[in-house]
Amino acid sequence: MKLLHVIFSSVVKPQDRFLGTTKDVRGHTQYLRERGIEHEELVLPVRKERCFREALEKLDPSRFDVVLTEGTYYPSVVRDLKRRHPRLRILMRGINAELLHWLHSAHAALRFDNLRRVLFDLYGAAAFGLADLRCGWHADCVLSICEWEARRYWRWATTRARVVNVPYFLPDEYLRDIPQVHEKVPRLVCMMTTKADRPFLVDAARSLYRLVGALDGGEPEWSFSITGDFKGERLPPCPRVKVEGFLENPLELLAASRAVALLSDYGFGFKTKLLEALACGCRLLVTRKLFSRLPPPVQRYSIVVDPRSVGSFREALARCKSPFPQGDPNRELRQEAYAALDGLLGAQAPASEGAQAARLDAARG
Repeated sequence: MKLLHVIFSSVVKPQDRFLGTTKDVRGHTQYLRERGIEHEELVLPVRKERCFREALEKLDPSRFDVVLTEGTYYPSVVRDLKRRHPRLRILMRGINAELLHWLHSAHAALRFDNLRRVLFDLYGAAAFGLADLRCGWHADCVLSICEWEARRYWRWATTRARVVNVPYFLPDEYLRDIPQVHEKVPRLVCMMTTKADRPFLVDAARSLYRLVGALDGGEPEWSFSITGDFKGERLPPCPRVKVEGFLENPLELLAASRAVALLSDYGFGFKTKLLEALACGCRLLVTRKLFSRLPPPVQRYSIVVDPRSVGSFREALARCKSPFPQGDPNRELRQEAYAALDGLLGAQAPASEGAQAARLDAARG
């Protein structure tokens, strides 16, 4: 079997190494390598159908048995590929429930952005939602990024038989970058991204600033940080929150912290920064709606906070002082993802896989 892995340029840019899509793609790369599946990467400069078409003109699709595209951005190309090469199996990664994701962004933009942004997000909801629907019917299988979207979103876009849950997991190359620390400090981090000026991320930052400000000097042993590039003027003033800016390796900050907050109901897909936090031994502070969409292995380490209640926030901070629970949610999700891909691609786990996992855990301490 030979597989064509269709990715996009941000995946190979060092400055975008910690983007959620990059981490998700590299998880699939790790799987293909560990299973010994012959594959080629097709790097598109932009996630647009014309770029995919132009790239296909320079290679022969009949050389491949499977095409795996990261994202559901290419419905017309997938339709044409299936018509010309009916033997070709096409798997498409559903990065987000795009229709709901863009509608959430538009709703958030109504609260603290301009009309132009609202209209832009509504257009995105229509365009990308339609692409999800078309890809759901043209592709052989949609790989949902979490169980909630497999059950609550993709079942409306295609048949149940065409949807397989392949949960996100943090690849080993990131786990190896987590430094060992001997003592954590009582610090809460709000993780943004390299492209943080998005309405639902701004909503999470505003919730943190509002709650920290409402502490009014309380919980003095705690410090608060926010990472990523964003426009500070969109946030309420709160000098107690330290702006860390863009970090080349945010895992270093997380490894020495006790908790990570993502206090917004907005956004779909999988919040990859949450699994990074768990891998670094941080508890998670999330809203109730976000909690309901998280995989069970992640829910076990999450504390629900009401962003409107400083009392709820205080209680969550107190719970974060307790020892980090036993377990490895990332391994659970990785095993589930590998099993799903094995079923789709007919691959088998090497006998040494358990030993490899044990060695990695030992290296992490």
